[in-house]
Amino acid sequence: MTPDKLPKTQENLQPLDNTPCDTEERTLSLLQKIQAGVMDPKCIRSAERRQIVSYLMADGYSTADIAQILKVSDRSIERDKKAIRETNALAADPQLIEEMVGRLVLEAELSVQRIRKAVRDKDTQASVKVDAEYRCFQIINDMTVSLQRLGYLPIATARLQADITHNLDQIPELPQLDMEAERLLQLAGEIQGTDPALAEQLAEIRTQIVTVQLSDKIQTISKVIDEKGVQS
Repeated sequence: MTPDKLPKTQENLQPLDNTPCDTEERTLSLLQKIQAGVMDPKCIRSAERRQIVSYLMADGYSTADIAQILKVSDRSIERDKKAIRETNALAADPQLIEEMVGRLVLEAELSVQRIRKAVRDKDTQASVKVDAEYRCFQIINDMTVSLQRLGYLPIATARLQADITHNLDQIPELPQLDMEAERLLQLAGEIQGTDPALAEQLAEIRTQIVTVQLSDKIQTISKVIDEKGVQS
């Protein structure tokens, strides 16, 4: 049998390529042949089908679209997606976190360098340079926030706690809050075009304040009754 008359499944007997570049080229080649109708997608191996599924997922295709291209059921594509997720799953590893943090810092520094290099030309407009510096600041700021969330930089919670403690004595009493909420509610009703949602929110706040006041009164009365019951 001559090579040009080999069955379509013969190509699938070749070993899978190992390098990412070769794998991507082979995946794209298989996909093109399937879409051109020169290859039956049912003849490809499951590993190759999953590579095609992964490629199409990255390209924005839905499960139904991929199933139609590969002529399989939606359930089969969902199984392939599950297998892809399991293959790419990462176990919890502190060393991996350190590596990702290192990569984050490196990428942030490289991004800043690229931006500044791109606007270094003397003919670059001043507004463009200012915007570029702002973008650099955003990158550093976002990186700082990410490092704080990962525990690599401290978060200024102590200052926040101090501010809260310092301002506790400035919080109005419940009657004052109730009077202010009532005043705002009346004002909202008098002003034409007031957002109904705002008035509803103010009414809800008043209800909550009244509820808290009633709860305090009940607790006070209950405490008095309990004390008198103990004395008797």
